[in-house]
Amino acid sequence: MKLKLIILLALVFQVSIAQSTNVDVVAKIKTEAINGAVSLINSATNTTEVYKSLKYVFSVFRTDAQNNVSKNNQEGRFTLEANESKELSRTSINIDSVDKVVVLLLVYEEEEIVGKDRLVFNEQINKKPQTVKEKPSDDGLELRGIVIEETKTKPGRDFYEFFYNSYSLNQINGNKVVGIYESLSFGRTTIIQVKIEDNVIHKFIGKPDLEYLEQMSKISIRKVYKYFKDLKNQKEDIFRY
Repeated sequence: MKLKLIILLALVFQVSIAQSTNVDVVAKIKTEAINGAVSLINSATNTTEVYKSLKYVFSVFRTDAQNNVSKNNQEGRFTLEANESKELSRTSINIDSVDKVVVLLLVYEEEEIVGKDRLVFNEQINKKPQTVKEKPSDDGLELRGIVIEETKTKPGRDFYEFFYNSYSLNQINGNKVVGIYESLSFGRTTIIQVKIEDNVIHKFIGKPDLEYLEQMSKISIRKVYKYFKDLKNQKEDIFRY
């Protein structure tokens, strides 16, 4: 009886988290056609009576006919007064090709996603599994395959590139956001962390050594893969119960 109660509370908590997105802060991607290209206007609206300090990450994922995925990120910090709407950025993309293009806007308050919007262009061209997708689930809209970066140095960015390329090639496609974070440590060193939600999957000292960073990426990928595999097994055990 106690186990059933814990499971029920966990499911209720998941539903409440899913429902909290685009409530206090609404993220929106608007489009305008300009000479064969598409202009993307990213905006956010604060629906509360409280001042908000926020961050946005806007990503463009382009998948070609060979299923190769490229990614461009744009990010920045901003504030919203009560009931204020603000334009965050404008970007033009060319969609007159055989490439599938996915654009994703995420708005964070501290490290929590509070607003999101997503558009897909040329969706029918390539139907192979993609690095990024959303699908309906029992507990709301589910983001998959998202890796965010908050690094401060070149070694941090190099590690992110190693990690993201391996994450894409292995098609891990996890249903939770993976974060690469870098923080200052003693002297001139930094600490790089790979996190899923509040769980630190792997952390190490950042060094300007590509072989070392690539090795840390391989270790991190194995740990991230195991985390998602264990998570999937736990869900299956709950449903079997």
